[in-house]
Amino acid sequence: MDFVEFVSITRPIIGGKSGVHTYVKTLFDAMLTENGKDILDDYGDSTFKAYANGSTSISKISKAMVPYIDPVEFSSFVFDTEESVQIALCQRFTEYITNITINNVGDEIAELFANIIRTAAQTKRKRPASKTDTGTQAIEIPDEQPSVESPYSSEDKMLLQEFTSDYDEIMVTMIGENYGASLIDMSLPCKIQGLYKTKWNAKADAFLAPNLKSYVFGLLGELNQLSNSLLLGGSEPFFIKQARTKIRNLYVKLHPDSFAGAFPYDAFIDDWDDGEY
Repeated sequence: MDFVEFVSITRPIIGGKSGVHTYVKTLFDAMLTENGKDILDDYGDSTFKAYANGSTSISKISKAMVPYIDPVEFSSFVFDTEESVQIALCQRFTEYITNITINNVGDEIAELFANIIRTAAQTKRKRPASKTDTGTQAIEIPDEQPSVESPYSSEDKMLLQEFTSDYDEIMVTMIGENYGASLIDMSLPCKIQGLYKTKWNAKADAFLAPNLKSYVFGLLGELNQLSNSLLLGGSEPFFIKQARTKIRNLYVKLHPDSFAGAFPYDAFIDDWDDGEY
């Protein structure tokens, strides 16, 4: 079992009403000793969400966590839930942990989660995705390099936060594995078109920093071309691989708090500047 599957199984049972980024951070926090909890402060909400859907590997954060993981802490986290929750967890994990019972559910799930983190910490960086896009591969995102200072004004920061709140899920879906499934029912293209027509067609021009405005319009252009090609059957050729790479690049640039601008991404990802603006 990997981390994405662990989240998908446990979140409906113990995730409550919080967003997926909050839930992922809660899982990590529950596994750490007090001395290790500040590790999580170096990662933003968009990264925790990306961990949940698999578009970003947990290998880097796992390496930082390993010296501080404490399965006993996580076991207590499970045993502090209602008995009905523990029974539901037993039922869902039976196929993975054959000896799981209501009496050991916390200990067994805690050890499973600890092993997921330890395994991820030993995982080497994946090679970049093939230039031939199969529709089932994630496009690699570089490891985060958190920035202390934002390069933008307070007005631009607030507007950018609103923009990424609207578009993060779309971008992460397009970057992630099996993105094609999200396009089949047309819900994603319709969402793209709706956001643009009802809001960002006019509001995007309010960004002040020229480079930030170019990133925003670049993303809107890529997404609108995608939605138009699917909804309207446009005659112009649309190359999904190049579009996904551009969206990945723009995702990084639109999260300056998580990715340092001077970080040499192309040293690790050989297609970093493919289709660059």
